[in-house]
Amino acid sequence: MTRTRRSFTDEFKREAVKLCKQPGATATHIARDLGIQTSVLRRWVTQERGGVLDL
Repeated sequence: MTRTRRSFTDEFKREAVKLCKQPGATATHIARDLGIQTSVLRRWVTQERGGVLDL
């Protein structure tokens, strides 16, 4: 069975990272709510901090 890679818009990534910056927010809960892997969300947060992800 072949898996297809999901792609996300820049706007979706921006909103997801913004949610992580809220007080008391955890990447695990946000990722679960958005239906994505926690590791993906953490990667976006790291990229945003490093200036790689334009937000």
